[in-house]
Amino acid sequence: MTEPPNGPNRAAPERVARDAASTGDDKYIGKQFSIEEIAAVVRSCTRCGLAGTRINAVPGEGSDSPSILFIGEGPGANEDQQGRPFVGRAGKLLDELLGVVPLLRSDVYITNVVKCRPPGNRDPLPEEVRACWPYLEAQISLLKPHVIATLGRHAMNRFLPNARISDQHGRATVWRDIVIFPLYHPAAALRSTTLRQTLENDIRSLPAAVLQSLEMSAVRSQTRSETDVSIAADSTSRPPRESSADDEANQNRLF
Repeated sequence: MTEPPNGPNRAAPERVARDAASTGDDKYIGKQFSIEEIAAVVRSCTRCGLAGTRINAVPGEGSDSPSILFIGEGPGANEDQQGRPFVGRAGKLLDELLGVVPLLRSDVYITNVVKCRPPGNRDPLPEEVRACWPYLEAQISLLKPHVIATLGRHAMNRFLPNARISDQHGRATVWRDIVIFPLYHPAAALRSTTLRQTLENDIRSLPAAVLQSLEMSAVRSQTRSETDVSIAADSTSRPPRESSADDEANQNRLF
């Protein structure tokens, strides 16, 4: 497993919070208690100009407790019409590739970096990505996936800004203690037999990436347990301090 190109993203939560260009309702977004509540907020969102050109916002769909979270860049025309992610030709190919693992859509969660279709399927603008980022952060926080599988270079670059998908596809990378697993976009695989085979081979490695994540979690849990035991042992080894009159007086203080 490799680290991000610039090293572990330890400061990511603070930096991403700044990049999200807080608009006052970011805290409200983070206080939603279920994926369904986030979806309801997304469907009525007006945080950027895409709200004025969409037919339907596309929050995402799938399991509420997935091992794998798939993230594309943004909805296309079919997704905009139906309000569901990956329902066009690329989505059908993704379904076929999931069957190789084997997985069903109901086993995973599928969403996008931006939740509304950019006109003409252009790349999302930076301000559109910033406006939508709190939704994606809230989804990640609620879903707690073991692996985030990014679909295409644009989605990957939201997590690994300096990476090239030709170098990173099919390789597990750590981001905020979550395994990031970049994949080529199914739309690209539709245009290239070689890429399709590469994508299929990479998707076959997803179970191993999930296992790596579980092993990481076990190591972190063991380290925390050992630290707690060490702190407890240190505190019990100290001789008890005699109480004073000041201590007894302080017991009655509220603050």
